[in-house]
Amino acid sequence: MQQTSATDLQTIRAALEANSRLTSLSGGALVASGVLAFLAAGFTSQVGMAESPARAGLAGETLTNLVILWGATLVLSVFLNLLGMLHRARKDGQPLAARLGRRVLFAMLPALAVGGALTLGLAMQGKLEFIFGVWMLCYGAALIAASAHSLTSVRMLGIFTLIGGLLGVIPGLNLDFIMYTSTFGAGHFLLGTWVGVRYGW
Repeated sequence: MQQTSATDLQTIRAALEANSRLTSLSGGALVASGVLAFLAAGFTSQVGMAESPARAGLAGETLTNLVILWGATLVLSVFLNLLGMLHRARKDGQPLAARLGRRVLFAMLPALAVGGALTLGLAMQGKLEFIFGVWMLCYGAALIAASAHSLTSVRMLGIFTLIGGLLGVIPGLNLDFIMYTSTFGAGHFLLGTWVGVRYGW
């Protein structure tokens, strides 16, 4: 009887885990991600690298500094939001927060790994004309994958970012920097403000 009850509890718990979502977004982490992106965009524009042609054949110290800046911005954004979600989940009393957080992270990792590999390859060749578009495509895919274990708002930002990435890699449009600022910067900032006001920071 006790063994049957334990088995039933394990089955119920497994079902709850399979159908649970990490619903506690952190408004503060999202806003911070947007601010980081704005700062990175501002620095990029200041050194004359906002336009795609200026990044063709980029090499030397400028290349190294920009890759470090952009890479750090992306990595910090991901981990700020993951940690913020876990903090909010525990604060809101949402069960299984740690397991759901790992599930979100693992869902994002494949797309982020692809983005990292493409960044490395393009940087080694100095071909960064469409790097912002590549990042938006990979990050958008990562957000959509993560939304399977989180809120619909995450999926909406992912779709917006994917569209920005698509526009960013079309030759001749020269929209990659504008869309990068709009998705990584304004997208995170506005979503974070909405989440913070409505659900808390």
